[in-house]
Amino acid sequence: MKDVLVLRDLDGIKAISHPYRLEILESFGDEPLCAKQLSEMLGEPHAKINYHIKTLLGAGILELVEEKIKSGIIEKYYLPVAKMIVIDKSILNSNNDSVVQTLNQASISLFEKISEDFYRAAENNEIKSKHVRHYNEFYLTEDEARELMDALDDKLYEILKNKNVKDRENVRPYNITFISTPDIRRERNIKK
Repeated sequence: MKDVLVLRDLDGIKAISHPYRLEILESFGDEPLCAKQLSEMLGEPHAKINYHIKTLLGAGILELVEEKIKSGIIEKYYLPVAKMIVIDKSILNSNNDSVVQTLNQASISLFEKISEDFYRAAENNEIKSKHVRHYNEFYLTEDEARELMDALDDKLYEILKNKNVKDRENVRPYNITFISTPDIRRERNIKK
């Protein structure tokens, strides 16, 4: 498995622009899984899992790594091709309407996944104020917002390098999210 897969085409971005496919990808650890195992883990019908696996396979995001025969049935085992998936920056700067719509859908799917994780943690009383930050009313150009996100990425990778080892004492998995969104409501009030 590679460390990073860079998506450079619209088909790959469309494949990850569904929240359920993100859920499937996040279900993998280091070991390959078959559709039946994913179905049991996610509590979803086998046919639904197979449909999304085929989409991820076709986009080159999942790969078939093994086939086993069990009770006369061939079970196919898959792994993501990389630990992390990123979208090529040149695509992010596109003005093509279909690319923009696909990127927006991918962003919405990711946000829905983040929201589900957040609500699940909150329902289990696992959200602490030290884990949440919100800053508002900064006035930036698009380039400045992108520069800020890139700087946060760089700093995060610097701080967290080698922090993906699961067998260290007292560790638990965390998802870390940076989101910068235009405040459309406030922007409309300024322009009036």
